[in-house]
Amino acid sequence: MHPDSMKHKASLWFGDVGTSVHITDVHWEGDISQQELMAVADQISPDWQTIDLELDPRHPRYGHAYRLYREAPGDDALEALRALEMEVALAGQYVWVHCCQVVLDPLGELVNATGHSISQNFSTVMFCTEFISFHDVAQQCDAHFGQGEWDEYELYLDDALPTPVASFG
Repeated sequence: MHPDSMKHKASLWFGDVGTSVHITDVHWEGDISQQELMAVADQISPDWQTIDLELDPRHPRYGHAYRLYREAPGDDALEALRALEMEVALAGQYVWVHCCQVVLDPLGELVNATGHSISQNFSTVMFCTEFISFHDVAQQCDAHFGQGEWDEYELYLDDALPTPVASFG
């Protein structure tokens, strides 16, 4: 039988096959590439996560299991989206920035009285600023420590700071 007359089927699933919601089935004749099948699935439902392929019983590869999985957004894409959402939420608010520089102990790894390893000390600076963007905060940390000399920073809303236990003045 000619390959163009063979009828194939693909089941679109939200989740993994058999463990979540079946969206619909797609039927076609002849060959189709994985990219073409994914493009058709995207047109039918952008929510699909798995495609279960079933070849025509007359196809020489009939009986083999074929599945296509939508690649989940990478951690970088998710982090970028979270950062953007956080920037929008913090815009215009005053925040305390706790900027840290990790300083490795020249004596190497130490063990404290409870037996826990201690391998680094921190040099910190804390300042208050109106939040514009994470990039702006990074530039201010550069101004306090020098460009590339700090390792991380944490943000605290002005109202979220604890009451100081002591002051000097």
